[in-house]
Amino acid sequence: MIERASLEEREYILSNSIQSVNEGTTNPGIIREEKALEIVSSILERGGYHLVYRDGNEIAGWVLLGENTDYFTENKHGFIYDVFVFPKFRGKRYSKKLVEASIQNFKEQGYDEIRLNVYSSNFAKYIYKDIGFKELQTIMVYK
Repeated sequence: MIERASLEEREYILSNSIQSVNEGTTNPGIIREEKALEIVSSILERGGYHLVYRDGNEIAGWVLLGENTDYFTENKHGFIYDVFVFPKFRGKRYSKKLVEASIQNFKEQGYDEIRLNVYSSNFAKYIYKDIGFKELQTIMVYK
């Protein structure tokens, strides 16, 4: 079952945000717990919210959703900030179900565009492409 997180569930998610945020980076373990909480809290303070996937009575995973604005056009769009499934629940297509529920949620709110950010080396990129997401831009780095 996928539903909007309660306040109690939100606290549980925040207490596990370090694991989620670090898995979404190119260097897991690089982000400190305080920074992970700061990142997630700032999204929540701007109206963001979590949808949770429950497997029985346990939270198996979540998505963090919110609104974002295109830097160039200033058009508003739905944004999937985070997708996370606990390791013991992986391999059951819960990530895909969470993203599909996010898309439906945003459509119901009237958004005609939904975006997310994923590192090129993240295996989840293929899940997003399978759902129908297309690459929009490429960020490059030189060190």
